[in-house]
Amino acid sequence: MLDFDEILVNVKNPQVKKYLEESIKSYRVGNYRSAILAVWIATMFDLVKKFEILVDQRESTAISKWNNLKPKIEDHKNWEMELIHAAKAVAMISRYEADTLEALSKTRNRYAHPSFDDVGTLFDPTPEEVRYFIRTLYDIVLSQPAQLGAFYVNQLLEAIKSPTFFSTRLFADELVSAKNDVSEKISRINQKQIPRLIKELFQALNSPSSSEHELNILCFVINLWGTQAELQLPIEISAYWDDYISDKGLSIRALEAILNYPECLNELSERSQQAIDTFLRPEFLDFLMLGISRKFFQKFLAYADIVPLAKFLLDDVLNEISINEAMQRSGHFEDVLGDKYGEIFGQAIFNETRQILLTCDGYKVNPALSALRKCGIWKIASTLSLTEQESFANELINSLNSNNWETMDLLKFNNRQDIPIKLIKLMLEQWSDKIQTDSLIKINYLEHYLALVERYTTELGTYVRLEEVLKILIAIIKDNPDALERISKLSSNESLWTFWRKLLTEYREVIVSTPLEEMI
Repeated sequence: MLDFDEILVNVKNPQVKKYLEESIKSYRVGNYRSAILAVWIATMFDLVKKFEILVDQRESTAISKWNNLKPKIEDHKNWEMELIHAAKAVAMISRYEADTLEALSKTRNRYAHPSFDDVGTLFDPTPEEVRYFIRTLYDIVLSQPAQLGAFYVNQLLEAIKSPTFFSTRLFADELVSAKNDVSEKISRINQKQIPRLIKELFQALNSPSSSEHELNILCFVINLWGTQAELQLPIEISAYWDDYISDKGLSIRALEAILNYPECLNELSERSQQAIDTFLRPEFLDFLMLGISRKFFQKFLAYADIVPLAKFLLDDVLNEISINEAMQRSGHFEDVLGDKYGEIFGQAIFNETRQILLTCDGYKVNPALSALRKCGIWKIASTLSLTEQESFANELINSLNSNNWETMDLLKFNNRQDIPIKLIKLMLEQWSDKIQTDSLIKINYLEHYLALVERYTTELGTYVRLEEVLKILIAIIKDNPDALERISKLSSNESLWTFWRKLLTEYREVIVSTPLEEMI
């Protein structure tokens, strides 16, 4: 039994709904002739209103047809068949649907006027005929929005060749900007025509008339693909891509366009994904070693967490690049891999660098530590156990010497904010212990020591061993006249010098009557 209540809910126009409701009520009480007449009125009225919508949308063919049709409707002339033909002309309905409506029009006329069968009896509709009548008119007209069909699709397929098809200039990696434009265009098309449209767009993509034509097609089909659930499209666009990839493969440009909706790649068949993987591997090696197609691959690899295809390529990086090469060419690989450089090589470079720090050899330490800093040294160090953090803090302090400029730069005053406070505490303890025996670190790297002290005092309050260190510095100055001159060079950094004088002021009692007091 037809669910008439469901039909009523789906019809939104209140006037159309009124006549449809009258038809259903008539059917339920056995007034079948009245049911047919009422639903036919609802259908013709609905077609008129949908024509008006197309006219308001400035659809040229609809305007032309409407200008001829409207006077006849107003003068109550025979206009119903012309309305059906006009709806077919603007592709609001298909040719088959128009033929069906013409046949139903004859049925309606037979029951609306006195007409007799072969034995002289008036025609009476059966319940089955009425159900078919209501259901068919609902399917063809009443359930459909004011959309266009084959004629509009043909126009669109021609218009998409133009560089001005979209209102804004397109770039392959920014096609989402045209999403609303695509949605507006597709919303005007009868859903029955969409499979044909997509099929012909993919055929055109095989041999586009120009670069702009190709990009327009990519923009259209990719925005549809990325929003097909939202638009409730009656097709699976990934199936068209599978066929396209099987026949032609994919270019970097097409893949770059698809990355506007990266998770769409996961909808492709296993065969298609394998084809893309095969295509990308040599390109990927050129990217790694030479930086070719950098923009695309950086974006592609950025989606490794949600696109397994990208993750497979990313996992293979370690098979192509040794740790030594990753360290020696750290600038290059950071440039081509971006943040992924640290994700891929960070831990391995960290472990290697710790071993190199023990040598205190600047020729080895500097390139290793430079590479590690590109990987996010402090982020990795923060993941160590407390025991390992203590060891690492000691390794950094011990590696401080004039040849290890990377260690010096890492711990200088202006970089203090980058260091985790937990490591600040550990390095201060290492330093305070070391300062008891190593006079070199007392003076030459006072800036670095003060960087740690400033972070500590700002976040945690007074550092209890600072007074002890100041007393040691005073003793050094007495024995070494050049030490005071070295300390005076701190004034080249204004913020560092300000902090140093602030400390001296706070510990005035300790430095009174010493050369340090003169710096206040």
